[in-house]
Amino acid sequence: MIGAGELVVRSVSVSAGSVQILHGVDVALHPGEMCGIIGPSGAGKSTLIKVLLGLRRPQQGEVTLGGRPVRDAGPVGYVPQDDALHRSLSVQDTLDFAARLRLPALPEADRAARIDEVCRQVGLDERRAVRVGRLSGGQRKRVSVALELLTRPPLLILDEPTSGLDPGLEARMMGLFADVARAGNTVLVTTHAMQSLRRCDALMVLVAGHIAYFGPPEEAPAYFRADTFAGIFERLGLRKAPAWRKAWAESPERRQFMSRPAPVPQAPREPASREPASREPASREPASREPAPAAPAAAKAPTTPTPSASPAPPSPEEQLAALKEKLAQRSGP
Repeated sequence: MIGAGELVVRSVSVSAGSVQILHGVDVALHPGEMCGIIGPSGAGKSTLIKVLLGLRRPQQGEVTLGGRPVRDAGPVGYVPQDDALHRSLSVQDTLDFAARLRLPALPEADRAARIDEVCRQVGLDERRAVRVGRLSGGQRKRVSVALELLTRPPLLILDEPTSGLDPGLEARMMGLFADVARAGNTVLVTTHAMQSLRRCDALMVLVAGHIAYFGPPEEAPAYFRADTFAGIFERLGLRKAPAWRKAWAESPERRQFMSRPAPVPQAPREPASREPASREPASREPASREPAPAAPAAAKAPTTPTPSASPAPPSPEEQLAALKEKLAQRSGP
């Protein structure tokens, strides 16, 4: 059953003028669960993300996190599809600047310990001295996830985090996100990659702003009478979106899933810190711009580059403006 600490989206409807984008969305997730969100273009995924981030108020319904409105429930982590990182800074300096901005009241030693914690969690310990511009795509995504984990958000939202990655690396990244959830976080992932959906604890299928399915991923193809996850998209065209929503709302599968017990948080596994070079090509920046990485032991000490050596980090206001601009660019339903 759904209880304290859960993310609850209750009867959320959103309109833009005379066009309704979301229609009475009802979902609930326990801490420790990862939910994949799929659907055709225009299904309302971007709008739902804005509502979950507290950037858009629904005309009807509410979103609560731990029983409080999501706007007042503490930090919500958000990793956009395109990583917004300073390529000239090292991983260590990137995390150090972010920790100073987001955790100003935390003592220096505690901030350093928090950086150690997130680096271990996402497998970046051996890359801390490396400049971000020299990292591969999957490693940069790990940095983006680590930045959001600094504040220990109860809710982490990842927008197409595996876009452009090969299937092997995509599977490893989804495994990392699942490990983040197992530690007691609620994780939502929008994706067009079907290969690793079974790693999720829940799957949400959106079509034209309606919930067509919200349940166990492994049961979704059979529910839609499809052979594969990709086949679900073909089946969605056989009914109108409201009919799919009505069928799911009245199904015994929905009642059974909504009464599921909460998972037991697990100790995080030690993630692999390196991606095979053949699976994940590095960025094409000139090698001469990147000095040889310092030894891992020396890299653990947080360093603050001088203004002449590195660009100044964005202010909290600039970070918020950048986030809103990214979401505004994807304002289509």
